[in-house]
Amino acid sequence: MKVVLDGEKFDTKVEASDWRYSAAIVGLYKYLGFYGEKGIDFEISDDAIKFHSSDITEDKYLEFVEHYYDDELQHKKIERMMYLDEYSDDQIKIINELLRGNSILKKTFGKKKFDGTNQKEILNLIKENRGTLIKETYRNKSNMYANFANTGQLLKEGKSCCRLCGYYVNGGKKSKAISYNFDTNTFVAQDDILFDFIPFGFSGDREVFFINDNFSVEQLINTNIDFERFIKEEITISEKKSKDARKVLFQSIQTTADFLDYDVEVIVKNREMAFFETLYIRKESIDILKELKVYEPFCFSLKINDNYYMNIQKKVIDCILNLIRTDELIELFLKRDSEYLVSQFIKINQLICGGGEEMKQSMRGAYACAKEVAKKLPENKRESYRQKLTSAIVFKDYDRCCLILLQLSNYSDVKFDFAYSLFEDFEANKDIAYTFINALTKDKENRAN
Repeated sequence: MKVVLDGEKFDTKVEASDWRYSAAIVGLYKYLGFYGEKGIDFEISDDAIKFHSSDITEDKYLEFVEHYYDDELQHKKIERMMYLDEYSDDQIKIINELLRGNSILKKTFGKKKFDGTNQKEILNLIKENRGTLIKETYRNKSNMYANFANTGQLLKEGKSCCRLCGYYVNGGKKSKAISYNFDTNTFVAQDDILFDFIPFGFSGDREVFFINDNFSVEQLINTNIDFERFIKEEITISEKKSKDARKVLFQSIQTTADFLDYDVEVIVKNREMAFFETLYIRKESIDILKELKVYEPFCFSLKINDNYYMNIQKKVIDCILNLIRTDELIELFLKRDSEYLVSQFIKINQLICGGGEEMKQSMRGAYACAKEVAKKLPENKRESYRQKLTSAIVFKDYDRCCLILLQLSNYSDVKFDFAYSLFEDFEANKDIAYTFINALTKDKENRAN
């Protein structure tokens, strides 16, 4: 929350009372740090950030926006291109397209066109309208302010309802409907102009994340600065402009010893969603991720039909965070003969559910039996039995699955010692059956699609 201070060096402090103020603190830190070399002073304590309220002005805020989103503001792209020595026809075409890139650019430049010689004219128009160009572009772009808050509330003092997406309501029309017992006097909401710093607290691209690691303000800031750095390093390593922040977050948990080794709340904003989501990452889930060791193989989407692609990475993480078995994914990829992926999903099941040494021994036995059967059977028979077993387990016809196992043992003349556990309690020992079916193949080629 924001507290006004009297008779102290700084007149305002912000405490990390909930995730909104926590994210605002991270954004404020970046803003105040940007102006640090220009004489602006601030202070960080264990539980708050302190500063002079007079250091937050619209002009300074917009200047920081221009710095922070330098690569994404179209007038900045135009400005950089005005300093080329000469221009090709294609470059002139690109510049003229940028001049009409959005409504505020069209309004600023009107019918003005770049012809390769009028750089000064274009630069003067940008200089004269810089504040408006920054504000209107930032306000309305879907990956900037519009992704986080009501665009009409930018740089306005706190109103009767919160400006953030998913929190905002039209007070004049809706306050009675959402108030207790339809009494508008009971309607309580919290808004603050400092919430306009929240976008700078998130990192990512289409899906952005804020880590509410608020044991102390210093730790809160450092964790999110580190996360932002991890994303930039991933872009450099992969040589891609896309920022898969979800991948970076969970890979960093796996591989970086001092990064998030305890329960933490993570706030997520997807550009396609009109609200914020919360991930609760528990220590138990973090331990599973670290034990799993691999992550990259899950980072893809699978086409289910023309209108739907399943995000496998998100499915896997949801299972781990909520400690839910991956049976749906196992059965999906058993049908696609993706032995490696299925083996990893089975491993996740075991990390979530345990099972002990007896379960591990039975799974090793199932794997060995499957490979022995695969060597003995002709390809068509092996594939036929594998499809029958997959179909039976997908439809949860466990009696039929056991019957097929008996037939296969008799046909192949291989003893299935592991099967006794399935006969006693199939549901509790399903991973043994998954292991057998998955291993009933003559190759280990990883085919994810």
